[in-house]
Amino acid sequence: MNSFAIDDRGNVLRYLDLYSGTNSCVPLLLVHGLGCASSSDYPLVVGSDSYSKRRSLLIDLMGAGFSDKPEDGKYDSDTQANVLSNLVASERFTQVNIFGHSAGAFIALKLAKCLPIPVGSVILCAPGLNDYGKAMLSEITSMTEAQFATVGFPQLLAQLKAAGGNDAWLGSFSVASPHAIYQWAKSALDDNAENWLEDFARLSSNKGVILPDTAASGEISQFEQAGCAVELVANTEHMMAYDNPDGLALAISNMLERGA
Repeated sequence: MNSFAIDDRGNVLRYLDLYSGTNSCVPLLLVHGLGCASSSDYPLVVGSDSYSKRRSLLIDLMGAGFSDKPEDGKYDSDTQANVLSNLVASERFTQVNIFGHSAGAFIALKLAKCLPIPVGSVILCAPGLNDYGKAMLSEITSMTEAQFATVGFPQLLAQLKAAGGNDAWLGSFSVASPHAIYQWAKSALDDNAENWLEDFARLSSNKGVILPDTAASGEISQFEQAGCAVELVANTEHMMAYDNPDGLALAISNMLERGA
């Protein structure tokens, strides 16, 4: 696993850098959703026979997965996007593609806007917050960060485990920093309340959105009207990387090969 020191205190962002020596295509940065980790979500996707095998950086955001989790760290979406921008600069990339899932779509969008190099394609997967997500994040942020870290976080883990059907998410969620969960939840609610789709539509990059094939026609049309190509993945819900990794791999590859 690769590492990138984000500051002079030795705090480290970690990521998997795959296919770097086998494909000269523009690299793809994969940004996971809240409580997730790219090292957990995307190995089956980029390892699929349906994937284009381009250079792929599976990034665990600070506070998540294998990356460091300083208790006094800053984990809002702007800070996370800035860390990724510094990573891109350190790699001396001249162009990138960006993928962002769920609340990670906000970070992907902010990264695309702040990078000084061309961004070929921006692909958002189940972007934004649905009603379930907004309710959960509102519950998280109804208390103070200290309260959530000591009481709310273990209670939420217990609730998710008791509810069932969250096994894929619980692994990465349980090892995430509660401080990161709290701060990202707060900024995700703010990001979702803004008209982020207008920002997305204004990007000069190729734009794509990946949705479950059960998505409502109104949801599909709003993205098409914003100038986005739309791919639907069969037999999936929100966690597409686990529900149908081959289908998600094909959708990503199709968008990149035709320029989203």
